[in-house]
Amino acid sequence: MLNKLNLGLVALVLGFGLTITTSAFKSVKVSEQKRDQYRFVYNPPSSSPYSVANVTNPSHWLYAPDSEGCSGEERACSIVIDQAYVDLSATPALKSSANLTASFNAPTNTAYVTGSADGLMQIENSDQP
Repeated sequence: MLNKLNLGLVALVLGFGLTITTSAFKSVKVSEQKRDQYRFVYNPPSSSPYSVANVTNPSHWLYAPDSEGCSGEERACSIVIDQAYVDLSATPALKSSANLTASFNAPTNTAYVTGSADGLMQIENSDQP
């Protein structure tokens, strides 16, 4: 009788142990994690300012934490991207690993941001000049 009771207690302790260890290591969704994000605004060059090549070039994006939002979908304006895609060695700069993508809007002759390597990046394109 005592042996059966001990075996039952061992089984109970192992059961609780497994429950605790498996629930302690649940993965957290990226959207639930605190993400350090940075805002960049598009700084178009004088030559072909809104071409796809220029819009997707990280060097044309300037760190601007206090910039105002944009609206519309005609041309690149600003993005908010995860810290993993930002070089923090000096003034924050967009890394090439961000892999920005853009589409061209033929009627307005402008390109706008459509995505990046950061699947949760916030995109703000503008219909303003």
